[in-house]
Amino acid sequence: MSLITQEIKNLVAGISQQPAILRHPEQLEEQLNGFSSEAAGLQKRPPTIHIANLGISIADTDKPLVHFINRDSSEKYLVMLSKDDLSVYDLEGNAKTVNFVGNAKSYLQNNEPRQALRCLTIADYTFIVNRNSVVEMSTSKTEDAWKTQGALVNIKSGQYGRTYKININGTTIASHETPDGSDKSHTSQIATDYIAEQLATKAREQGFTVTTGSSWLYLTKLSNGSNTITSVDVYDGYNNQAAFGFFRSTQKFSNLPSSAPDGFIIKVAGEEGSSTDDYYVRYDSGEGVWIECAKPDILNKFDASTMPHVLVREADGTFSFKEADWDEREIGDDDSNPEPSFIDQNINDIFFYRNRLGVIAGENVILTRSAEFFNFWMTSALEVQDTDPIDLAVSDNRIATLIYAVPYDEDCVLFSREAQFMLQANGVLTPKDAVVSSPVTHFGSSERAKPTCAGRYLYFPAERSQYTTVREFFTAADNTERKDAQDITSHIPNYIPNGVYKLIPSTTENVLMFLTEGAETKLYLYKYLFVDSIRQQAAWSEWNFYDRIIGADFIDSYLYLLIDRNGKLCIERISFSYNTKDFDAEPYRVFLDRKVTYEIPEGAYNEITGITTINLTDVYDDITDTTVLSEDSEEGTTYSLVDEIGGYVVANGGTISLEGNKEGDVVTIGRNYLFKITMSPLMIKTTGQDGSTRSITDGRLNLKYFWVNFNETGYFKIIVNHHDKNTYVYENTSRILDLANNKLNTLPFNTDKFKVPVQSLNTNCTITIESDAPNPVSLIGAGWIGDYYRSTKRY
Repeated sequence: MSLITQEIKNLVAGISQQPAILRHPEQLEEQLNGFSSEAAGLQKRPPTIHIANLGISIADTDKPLVHFINRDSSEKYLVMLSKDDLSVYDLEGNAKTVNFVGNAKSYLQNNEPRQALRCLTIADYTFIVNRNSVVEMSTSKTEDAWKTQGALVNIKSGQYGRTYKININGTTIASHETPDGSDKSHTSQIATDYIAEQLATKAREQGFTVTTGSSWLYLTKLSNGSNTITSVDVYDGYNNQAAFGFFRSTQKFSNLPSSAPDGFIIKVAGEEGSSTDDYYVRYDSGEGVWIECAKPDILNKFDASTMPHVLVREADGTFSFKEADWDEREIGDDDSNPEPSFIDQNINDIFFYRNRLGVIAGENVILTRSAEFFNFWMTSALEVQDTDPIDLAVSDNRIATLIYAVPYDEDCVLFSREAQFMLQANGVLTPKDAVVSSPVTHFGSSERAKPTCAGRYLYFPAERSQYTTVREFFTAADNTERKDAQDITSHIPNYIPNGVYKLIPSTTENVLMFLTEGAETKLYLYKYLFVDSIRQQAAWSEWNFYDRIIGADFIDSYLYLLIDRNGKLCIERISFSYNTKDFDAEPYRVFLDRKVTYEIPEGAYNEITGITTINLTDVYDDITDTTVLSEDSEEGTTYSLVDEIGGYVVANGGTISLEGNKEGDVVTIGRNYLFKITMSPLMIKTTGQDGSTRSITDGRLNLKYFWVNFNETGYFKIIVNHHDKNTYVYENTSRILDLANNKLNTLPFNTDKFKVPVQSLNTNCTITIESDAPNPVSLIGAGWIGDYYRSTKRY
């Protein structure tokens, strides 16, 4: 027999579901409402501050989507989207006016907001996508100018002794022969304007309406409002190089006159073998130039009712929800400027990447023009511009319908359900340089929750049978730019229930939080720490708020939560600054959820009984039952009060009673919540040179004592549960005689070591540490003493 003692250097490694012999000594069996601080040890999680009751209720089956807007330092908003409505609040709980323009509200129709809707905020615009909406082109078309447009003839040069002839629909309607140049007076008769006027006169005699300009004539002949001209041919007796006729197309732009009737449109088809696409030009008499335009009578607008809508913060502080003003097709046709590939598809996600708005639909990723977030059309059909839209498809041997796009590093990761692709560009992102790689990794990912970046890594969940796996996507540090992903839940495979719908990162606090419909009252927390790219901490735990969490997000250094408290939606806030008081009236940072300060009003004191009574219904207007039972605790979670000098009183039957006249005093009121950890079975652990942990199990370990080191900590208790005997509870009150903080009805705290007897076989007991008191708890280490009986001898 040997007397063995071993210290556990810290308790900030979170939980592990591996067999006990494989765990590190710092890993726990269970951790509830604790925060694994690498600097201050395992602490009770920060409390929530009650900000506002929104005064609205939702059914237990309703699962709205909550989106947070961080506009600037003074304006931050919460947007709640339901099955058919949208509301906006500032983070003080004030409802903002939302004006629904036209029939925009109908775009929100859905059955599952968290699955159907996607949001992206850029400045004052929040783009909202309904993934159930099939995007369509509207019936709007460019003007059918060709319906009434006639023929244009350009007299490019005058030649002596030539016959200029115009044929319309195969019939000659005008002819003029120029003189042979034998006389000096003939010079004026080969002027291009003169020849044009002569031909115009002849055409008018045939019933055509003719307009002339600088070296050109324009002919029309209408019947019932439509042009009767179907073709024009011009002959000049000069190898057809002196005059040209134009109806709807030409091979060379250089054959066109320098001016033309205003609005005349023609297709420039290009010469055979040319790499230039067909394009269309229109003469603008105001500018005096030919400008590129779209083909007449072609669909040119998106059906805005099917496209993403926008929630706009207006100058007067109100919000408008409306159809976005998407740019229309202004040049080309379906070949030279085709419809984006999201037409007749569902848009699955919307994102912002390198100053472009992007969407994904089917197997394609589509981005707008650079810095023009409402324009998905080409600038010119003549040449692809660097700022033009980008429309690329992924390629895989399996169907790869894209579900998310997330900017990462300098690239953009595209997620399908089974693979990951990279949208990349060598330098500036342009249509010429942008490419989508073949799959860089093949990992399953969940369609419920959008992946998120935190530091150098990108995290995404994947659902298994009942529980969720979380992977960490990264770029290999071997200069190969190779991508990979590792499972950061491998040691907790059955921890996070399926239904994860949001990942909430904070690189300030080095945490990643998960909201899941599988446990709606909880946040699952991943606390990490990297030093010189080496992982020093990977701690998993859970926070329970005992009421349904509707949404949450980090804004600046605060975590904001929307929680359904007793049927009313409430905004609450958490600050991660551990040693900072939330209110000036607090004697110390009070660890109560839904925390508020309350000035006791006149009339609360009863002179006969000498008791001051506070009704919790006067503090919280949503309370109907002051006790919320917790399955994690033998005791209920109740409301309580801490006064300015640290006095602590628990509510009873919906009221808090204080001795003496306390009218005018400012107190802190909130709801108790349970901090709890369960130690992994204590074993003799050794550490190898490679950092691996080995458990010595070839003997019998009888635990004699267990202790925990704590810092600036108040009340907590250690529970030793003997599996075949009794359960013993040992309370640490932090009361030390003769210290100034040792006062009645208060909760003092100090720094010390709390040692308790165990007297049990290490595998036959469970050691738990709990505290639901409002005082701070900070555990910085632990240890044990036991008798070890070796059953074998080593040689």
